[in-house]
Amino acid sequence: MADRKKQKRPFPNLPEGLKQLEQAILSSVDPERMLVKLLNIVRSNSESKLTEAIQGESTWRDIELGHFKTLVESVNDWIWEVDTFGLYTYVSPRIKDLLGYEPSEVLGKTPFDFMPDEEAERVRKVFAEIARNRHPFYALENINRTRNGDLIVLETSGVPYFDSQGRFLGYQGVDRDITERMKVKDELRKSKDKLQNILDTSSDWIWEIDLTGQHIYSNPRLLDLLGYQPDEFIGKKYFEFLHSEDLKEVEEILPRLISEKKGWHGWVLRWRHKDGSYRYLESSAKPILNALNEVVGYSGSDRDITERKTNEMALLAATQAAESANQAKDLFLAKMSHEIRTPLTTIVGFGELLEDADLTPEQKKYLDAINTSGSALASLINDILDLSKAETGKLAIRPKSFRLQTLISKLVATQEPQIEAKNLSVHIHINHDVPDLLVGDQLRIQQVLLNLLGNAIKYTDKGSINITVSVIEETDLRVLLDLSIKDTGIGIPKDLQEHIFKPFAQAPGAGTNNHGGFGLGLTISRSLAVLMGGSIRLESGEGVGSTFHLVIPLQKKKGSLSEKTCQQGKSSLWTGPPLNILLAEDNPVNSQFIKIVLENMGHEVTVAENGKVALDTLNAKTFDLALMDIQMPVMTGQDVLHVIRELEKITGKRLLVIALTAYALIGDQEKYLNMGFDGYLSKPFKAKELVNELVRVVKPRGPSL
Repeated sequence: MADRKKQKRPFPNLPEGLKQLEQAILSSVDPERMLVKLLNIVRSNSESKLTEAIQGESTWRDIELGHFKTLVESVNDWIWEVDTFGLYTYVSPRIKDLLGYEPSEVLGKTPFDFMPDEEAERVRKVFAEIARNRHPFYALENINRTRNGDLIVLETSGVPYFDSQGRFLGYQGVDRDITERMKVKDELRKSKDKLQNILDTSSDWIWEIDLTGQHIYSNPRLLDLLGYQPDEFIGKKYFEFLHSEDLKEVEEILPRLISEKKGWHGWVLRWRHKDGSYRYLESSAKPILNALNEVVGYSGSDRDITERKTNEMALLAATQAAESANQAKDLFLAKMSHEIRTPLTTIVGFGELLEDADLTPEQKKYLDAINTSGSALASLINDILDLSKAETGKLAIRPKSFRLQTLISKLVATQEPQIEAKNLSVHIHINHDVPDLLVGDQLRIQQVLLNLLGNAIKYTDKGSINITVSVIEETDLRVLLDLSIKDTGIGIPKDLQEHIFKPFAQAPGAGTNNHGGFGLGLTISRSLAVLMGGSIRLESGEGVGSTFHLVIPLQKKKGSLSEKTCQQGKSSLWTGPPLNILLAEDNPVNSQFIKIVLENMGHEVTVAENGKVALDTLNAKTFDLALMDIQMPVMTGQDVLHVIRELEKITGKRLLVIALTAYALIGDQEKYLNMGFDGYLSKPFKAKELVNELVRVVKPRGPSL
């Protein structure tokens, strides 16, 4: 700040006797006090002309000091003077801007005449004490009413003044309008009260600590969370209450956060309750910075998540138990599947070979029973595996292009022997607006329809079965179809219609197994329908038949299917040259069946009874292809394949290897192909399935391919 002594004199024409005025102006840093001081100086000045001038507004223009009048009148504050009776003897023109009165209207009145009654009474008591002791007063807040009735808040400051003999003459002072300031102050107070109310009623524990970890603030929520009153926690350090394991974590992480001037969010720590137990609190905080941008503490909030954490741990334990149970279940299913499928391969395989043998009618009857039982057992194990996959969400949908008309026609053709045996008629009606070329999981759709058609045949002793396909909704890209299968069978009572979709449940009359089956078909069918985004519903009445509706969304396919695609699903015949094949199979009966099938196609087959023999045989002789059983003694099929692939890195020659396995759980095919097998065939399989996989892997050239 510049030295005031070097400032230019503001009033160079002042009489010599009024240099006090100049000094007052130059030395003042507070305009309010300056003006009050000026009035005192003017009042006590011996020059009568100046003294007279201060007594009445009309004499101002007679004063040579016009600039002093301008100074007083231009100040934004209201300058006033009252006598010993509290009556105004002088007011500056600013009174009109503040209260709306002309100065002449105010002279002779008291300040209390412009205040509401209660405010006047309050201020009168305060001022009486001040005047009695002749004390100056500063920043006395008081409410005044304007001419038009509005209320404003004034801040009043004044000092007593005396005559030359020291007699008390009254007070001189200034009033400043602080209405807006008071409004802001009131809003701040309300905001502070509101914030305090939020802090006091928050469901979270709000806190503040310094850099030593000492708590310097806590809201009342602390009592509910940890059992302490806030004042019991103030001055205590957080590490006195943290779990020892969590304290190590804090001591490791907090210094880095402080150095990086960072806070945290969602930090879960265990705090000791007053009763000795521990509660899980989820904490979030921000650093408190000083003027030098240094971290001096942290403020934050903690939320009690003990119940959530307890539930999470219980859920985790339950999930782990469920996963363990599922693993045990999968292991059991895999083992049982393997043990059942292995002998099934012999039953199904030799049953198929015997169909072309020259048998007597009685022998053919026995063979039919064997084949029927083998197919039923294979169907049962497949149903159980499908049900397990559906329950665990592991059943996958693989959409491909297909023709709906072809699918339904082939489906009915597979059931012709059963249909003819019961002398039933089957009618297929596909509405003209149903697209024939669609995209969906053809095999799963076929599986559902086969279950529904099989049930219709099973529970219908006479009459007909109608298969109808209609469009429910259609867009440019998708179509929602209703595929219904209606029979004239025994029907199902309404109270049992949901029951039949449960595992191992069957329709009425099936309790004695008169109609056969295992009660899994509808359960699996509904699961598959839901998996494909559709549903199955039933309309039925006892004794009048049933109608099952498969409602399913499918994509529309533009263009046409290639000839190769149209032939998918047909049995391929081997048209290539004979192959030299190594068969690694530890079950002698299964190896005998497979060898016969391959030799009937003209292939040369060498059998190895375990993995070690298979590897030795491969080292001694060259083969075109190997059929490798997975579970073999001495060395498993995976172990043999690993050695084969490692040797190929040296020789540069690749051997085609097809995995033969009784493991058929979801993902098994992908698993073995990812291991490096070229093909996969699950037991039991029929001859045509073996031929198809050989054709796919070897890709011989011929007219049928």
